Amino acid sequence: MAGMFSGTILVVDDEKEVAMILKGLFAALGYEMLTALNGNDAIKIIDEKDPALILLDIRMPGVDGIQIIKKLKKEKPLTKVIVMTTFVKENREEVEKIGIDGFFSKPIDLNGLMERIRFVLDAKKDTRFYPSKEVKEPEITGIPKANVLFIEPNPVVYGFTCALFNVKELLKGEYQLRVAYSAEDGMKELYSYQPDIVVMYDSMYHMNDVKKFAGILMNQSHKPKTVILHGLVPKTDYELIELEKMGIQFCNQNPMDDEFLRISNKKLVDFVDRECLKRKLVK
Repeated sequence: MAGMFSGTILVVDDEKEVAMILKGLFAALGYEMLTALNGNDAIKIIDEKDPALILLDIRMPGVDGIQIIKKLKKEKPLTKVIVMTTFVKENREEVEKIGIDGFFSKPIDLNGLMERIRFVLDAKKDTRFYPSKEVKEPEITGIPKANVLFIEPNPVVYGFTCALFNVKELLKGEYQLRVAYSAEDGMKELYSYQPDIVVMYDSMYHMNDVKKFAGILMNQSHKPKTVILHGLVPKTDYELIELEKMGIQFCNQNPMDDEFLRISNKKLVDFVDRECLKRKLVK
């Protein structure tokens, strides 16, 4: 996918987590990404940067997505627009009357979104569709998915790392993901989500904290199959032995180099994928 498109993609969404996930996903694949958390900022970026594709939420404070689409049709008709919204029935007919290049309801099917983006960016013809044109819905495969809970304090790190787990080309298995931004929230998710795998970012913890938290994790009524700690700082042999005793796998994402983000994130993806295959959580 990377290298096929030289323009800029703008993500416009007042949900910061959604914006960071999409920015991280496509930036990690080599795209130039911009984000706006409201319609007013989006208008400024559109006027200054002239993005080739906009991934656009509809319901936002200030200038909403409908107004942005109308502005684009009038002033920048060649700009591609893919709409993302929770309010499907209320918005779909209205935006399709104006003309858009894609429509996705939230929570977003990232694989479907990527396929649509590839088509929109590669197509030589007009890719806009209207109510009279049928749009193929994503297929439901029924393939088993491993439930993965990420405990990650930084939404930017989450965006760059976890979104890659929705890229079919990088994976052997399929995954259902959820994120908690603190250890406390992570414990709450254990009861409602019941993850097969817990992935924690190492910058959150000292070793004593890891031991304490892992002890709590592994003594729950729903105990995850494994806990994976990942980070940039290598562990000593003694620390690795201590982690192994607690049932924790460590993914060392060092060394850093010019391709650091892509390499380190892909390494974590491979690590989780391998563990899930070994434990027969995915096929």
